[in-house]
Amino acid sequence: MLTGVVALLLALGGSVTPAAVALSVAGPPEPDLPGALPISVSMTTLNDGRATSLLDPQHPAWAHLAPTGAVAQVRATVELNGTKIHDWVAHLDTPDAFQGVTPADCRGDEEAPPRQVGCDFTVQAAAGVNRLLFHFTADGGRVSVDARGTITGGHFDWDAGWEVLDATGRWSAIANVQTIDLPATLSSAVRYVVTNTGDVPFRATNACDDRLIASHEQVVCLVRGVRPAQSLARGYHERLRLLDVVRATAEPDIQTTIRSFSGVFALDEASAIVGQKVVVRASGLPQGSSFAMQFRIDDEPVMVGSEATKTGASRLEFPLPSTAQGTAHLNVIHDGLTIASLPFDVTLVPRAPDAAAPVWPWLLLLVPLVGLMVLLRVRLRRRLHRRSGSHKPGGSSQGVSRTT
Repeated sequence: MLTGVVALLLALGGSVTPAAVALSVAGPPEPDLPGALPISVSMTTLNDGRATSLLDPQHPAWAHLAPTGAVAQVRATVELNGTKIHDWVAHLDTPDAFQGVTPADCRGDEEAPPRQVGCDFTVQAAAGVNRLLFHFTADGGRVSVDARGTITGGHFDWDAGWEVLDATGRWSAIANVQTIDLPATLSSAVRYVVTNTGDVPFRATNACDDRLIASHEQVVCLVRGVRPAQSLARGYHERLRLLDVVRATAEPDIQTTIRSFSGVFALDEASAIVGQKVVVRASGLPQGSSFAMQFRIDDEPVMVGSEATKTGASRLEFPLPSTAQGTAHLNVIHDGLTIASLPFDVTLVPRAPDAAAPVWPWLLLLVPLVGLMVLLRVRLRRRLHRRSGSHKPGGSSQGVSRTT
């Protein structure tokens, strides 16, 4: 009897119809479905010469912006893993695409069940993150699977140029094709810098470093190290080749020229007191060139004067424009570049300590004043005495009888 029950159960199990397959692939953080599931989906695009998953938002894939005429090719692959299908439709919805353009559907109708279904979609990416919603159905809905991914649209943009080490020890940018005049004895150096000013990462394939440059990052290449400017004087020319991860290219051509002159800048005094004039002398300058003077003792620099040289020599003086004290720097600026930095000590005007006022000046004033008061008092008493004598009783009658 037990054997019959087991046989009945096996018969019932063999007659059960397989249920419809309905899956939803959530995308990130797992780029693909685990192999244990009957169906897996991947979405990729080519970045930096290799297939890059669009299902992992932690590692964005890039595309050029559609207004430039560029489009991104997205490859969607459905691994059936033994699931038999015949009629199928693959649809990619792109709600964030440029002007809302949705790619055409991908369809198939095979007599022999395929093991894998692959579809290529053309996506017109807008700026920023673009959502990709993939939906695959087969055999009238018996098989259904979804996946969500993203692709990021951005600009390919760059900046490249030369920099020299100025007299303050800072690197200063030089405009392309600009000629720079440096004092022959100034210690300087030359390098070029490539900056990613756009969104899409790229490589400077023939630079000193061909690593991937992300947005706002730089590659810095030293051409000639620190040495006197006299040995740096020559032309510099680099033709770079930039290749971004979406296979766009650019070839910036950067060049500059450095010349040296035997100019010397000096201060008349190594120290100064606030309020007094500071005198700067220079000789051996290029004739017809302009030089500006910048005073700095605190964080904020102050422009204090400028002069164009006609004879190759210059003398500039100015009052010290500060109430602070310490070590100051007078920077000489030519064509936007600091070519000399002259340090000197600044001190405040010393203030004399308060002292008690001497008494003798007051005594000198007091003696004549006392004497004058005594004299006035004596004269006043005499006048009163005379008046009192002329008004005594009987004085006028005696005088009359004497006259008679």
